Amino acid sequence: MESGLINKFGFNVFNQPPEDFFEYAAINNLKHIEINLTQEHSSLTSFDIKRIRKLNRLSSKHKISLSFHLPFTINISEILSPIRKRNIEYLKNCIILGRKLKITHITTHIGNFYWFPSKKIMRQNALDRFVKNLNDIIKICESNKITLALENVVPIPPGSDYFFLGDSISDFDFIFRNIKSDYLKFCLDTGHANIAEGVIPYMQNYKEKLVAIHYHDNSGFDDEHLPIGKGTVPWNDVMLTLKQIKYRGPIISECRNISHEDAAGIFIQLYNDATIENP
Repeated sequence: MESGLINKFGFNVFNQPPEDFFEYAAINNLKHIEINLTQEHSSLTSFDIKRIRKLNRLSSKHKISLSFHLPFTINISEILSPIRKRNIEYLKNCIILGRKLKITHITTHIGNFYWFPSKKIMRQNALDRFVKNLNDIIKICESNKITLALENVVPIPPGSDYFFLGDSISDFDFIFRNIKSDYLKFCLDTGHANIAEGVIPYMQNYKEKLVAIHYHDNSGFDDEHLPIGKGTVPWNDVMLTLKQIKYRGPIISECRNISHEDAAGIFIQLYNDATIENP
């Protein structure tokens, strides 16, 4: 794959053990595997010393970098103290494991909250809890040299009793304003952003924080995970912005119904073809 990008195209692994994908990735010039920790075969307890050594050998042999994607249920802003403490402990253990596997970063959602008695008040309270708890977690990230990347999510439709944090630029502004660390970064999800304020505003606002990209397309209404070019994400503008900010981090496919290598090939072609359109 030839392009102006110096990057690591990759993909998310959740339905099988990551060990099964190194040969496939190497053959298809895919340089990054994101390990989704949602399944039993990738639970934290499954990573014993023998498995860690095997993954390190495979990563070194094939020159493929690794990262983690935490379960969306991990919520360090949880209002109930016992659940919140378990989630905080889980994240800390992920950081320690990540150091052993020499991962590039950990991607996580910010959390969720219930609206009662006021959506605005409950959102701010949840954000305050997130920042308070993240301060201690970031210290562990710094001591282990592990980057934590916060991912933007799809907004929940109005009328729900349950909402996500991280579904708006204002949430990220608050967090990054209150926590200053080289180990707190941003993971852009193009499909999620397309349903929210738009991909370009997220890219421009957090270009200096951007360390990972999840790419897929949609119609602007549902999180369809379409191949790029099959929805309404403005890919020409995305590619021009990538060139402008000189992004060089992992670019991870979350496209469905297309192979990871074909998805990367389309991405590169669009990147190479991107031009400034005449007004």
